[in-house]
Amino acid sequence: YPTGSEVKYGIIQDTNTPMIIERLKQAGYQPTSGSVLNDDQNEIANNLYEAIQDGYGLIIITGGVGAEDKDQTIEAIQKITPHISTPYIIKYKKGTRRHHKDGVKIAVAKLGPTTIIALPGPNDEVQAGLETALNGIKKDYDIPTLAAEIARSLKRVLKQKIHGN
Repeated sequence: YPTGSEVKYGIIQDTNTPMIIERLKQAGYQPTSGSVLNDDQNEIANNLYEAIQDGYGLIIITGGVGAEDKDQTIEAIQKITPHISTPYIIKYKKGTRRHHKDGVKIAVAKLGPTTIIALPGPNDEVQAGLETALNGIKKDYDIPTLAAEIARSLKRVLKQKIHGN
């Protein structure tokens, strides 16, 4: 599931979903794409819960994990399961500029047999997070370990963006 009005209304192109679908096929999954979701806790939570009820074993959601007030993906996942790990990938001072939260987090959660992974929206971050997630799933990492490994890979991507090394 991609999230955000900027994707829903075509302001930015969804490059993540086609890439995720292709990569999951290569990894042996039978993926389908979910509709673009608004930045709304209830809408996100309801769609994730329906996908879980439909028997999906892995759900990838992109966007809505930032520090802005509109970013509601983490909170939506927390509404449907307490089995969640949400490590930071970058921290901010809460209340500065657009930062209504103290940082950007990702999430890895479990509800029944379903694993939910929430990644940021930028394509390079989704690619890095997805590769790390698939590797960790193959190695049967538990939820906190999988979340920590994904966060670590995303921190490397952010460090390279910021510092160029």
